[in-house]
Amino acid sequence: MRNDPMIRAGIGLVAVCVAAVLIDRGGPCDRPVALALAAAGTICMVSAALRQGSKLHRKVRDALDAVLLRWNDTDSFTVRDLLSGGVAIFGRTGSGKTSSSGKALGRAIVRYGHSGGLILGAKPEDKEMWQGIFNGCGRGDDLLVFSPDYPLRFNFLDYELRAGGHTRNITKCITTIGETMRTSDTSAGENADFWQREQERMIFNAVEVVKQATGKVSAPDLQRFIATAAMSPGQIASAEWQAQFHNQCLKAAREKDKTPTEDHDFELAKEYWLGEFPSMADKTRSSILTGVMDILHVFNTGVVRELVSTTTSVTPDDMFAGKWVLIDMSPAEWGDIGNFVCAGWKYLTQRAVLRRHATDSDPVNVIWCDEAQLFTNSHDAHDLAQCRSHKGCMVYLTQSLHSFYSAIHGQRGRHQADALLTNFHHKVFHALGDAQTAEWASGLIGKELRTFVGGSMAPSESLYDELMGKSSYTGSFNQHFEKVLQDNVFMNGLRCGGHANGLVCDCIVVRSGEPFSSGQNWIQVAFSQA
Repeated sequence: MRNDPMIRAGIGLVAVCVAAVLIDRGGPCDRPVALALAAAGTICMVSAALRQGSKLHRKVRDALDAVLLRWNDTDSFTVRDLLSGGVAIFGRTGSGKTSSSGKALGRAIVRYGHSGGLILGAKPEDKEMWQGIFNGCGRGDDLLVFSPDYPLRFNFLDYELRAGGHTRNITKCITTIGETMRTSDTSAGENADFWQREQERMIFNAVEVVKQATGKVSAPDLQRFIATAAMSPGQIASAEWQAQFHNQCLKAAREKDKTPTEDHDFELAKEYWLGEFPSMADKTRSSILTGVMDILHVFNTGVVRELVSTTTSVTPDDMFAGKWVLIDMSPAEWGDIGNFVCAGWKYLTQRAVLRRHATDSDPVNVIWCDEAQLFTNSHDAHDLAQCRSHKGCMVYLTQSLHSFYSAIHGQRGRHQADALLTNFHHKVFHALGDAQTAEWASGLIGKELRTFVGGSMAPSESLYDELMGKSSYTGSFNQHFEKVLQDNVFMNGLRCGGHANGLVCDCIVVRSGEPFSSGQNWIQVAFSQA
């Protein structure tokens, strides 16, 4: 009891109060006693405050140092490690990355009760695996399944509007989600960035007018607004066009009371739609329109419209209360539709995490992507570089470097992929299937100075020396830096599970910036598929 900070503070306060009374009402003889009591009381209160602060700091430190899983007897993976940049798991098809290390890490994170997050299902069987993990950890009620077969719905654009309503943010949401609709043919050309910027500018000007005119932003309204835009300067003067939705929105926005910023942005948008757009060359205008309408068409048709353009019953905010959302729309089953929905959920979750002012009591947020190349976009590197301070992280599983290089298009795509991979603090390598990824993995471990011994035999000078076994041997020694692990280690010799290997998968774990107990930045680990 004497070591309790609150009791110490109480004793100190009483001593200070008694000292104050003695000074006020006591005589000269009481002054030394009062001063001593005041000093002792002050020391007690300061000591209590320091002890309480240390106790709180220790509590926070202990929470971050909670062990999620152990790599071996001496090295562990903690919550702090998870939040230090997340985990990237690599391995060729059949290497066991999902069924061994991925499953073990997923189970460890779910078992840590102070967690929530987003799971993007890459295969139809993922739902069954994750439901088994959550039920096994006693958290079955914390897993929410989002798919056409379940009642949950999430209006993407309405959520982003309510999160701040900035036109630029809504535009970025639409274009980032739309990256999933691009093919290599549309983005590989020299002018790809030009068309993307022009599509973004068209969407921005449409969002600005529709938002000011209607007070909301919806995909049906955006599509209707763009579809009824004037295609020539002469069309603007016709009574038929003036009665259509596009002009009615311009009129309503013009008459609305606006802030100076809104007024400025509206004038720019009006000039775009009434001046620049109708005067564009037909081929230029149609090329821009095609890209924009492709995105809005997906928003407004089929199950996507029902899931993400109607009502809202679940959002990323639910994850901050410890819930997990599983998007059960794997691209393997749903194609571009599943990719589109997954991309929207991921982007809006990343945005929500970066907006969050995370406190010590907030759950960690994890974005889990198996077959991550299906869901990767240009925003990921930006998010991973900042999410740590917001108690967010990502776990990505994929086959190789090429998977990321092919996923992020444009002239800067490869650099964005490299920036993304740099920020993963832990990288787990199962058996790899290509030389470039193996070379990269080996390079992450680095080189060490090695001594090589050689020698040569000089020919015997006479037949006698030959018969007597006399020889002239010359030794040589040289030192140079060699890779700690050669490239072929990552491609050959690592067990890939299955009954032939006792359901055991080998992997090499590489950690950035901090060595393991061996003093090296890598260790070899075995995971069970059982």
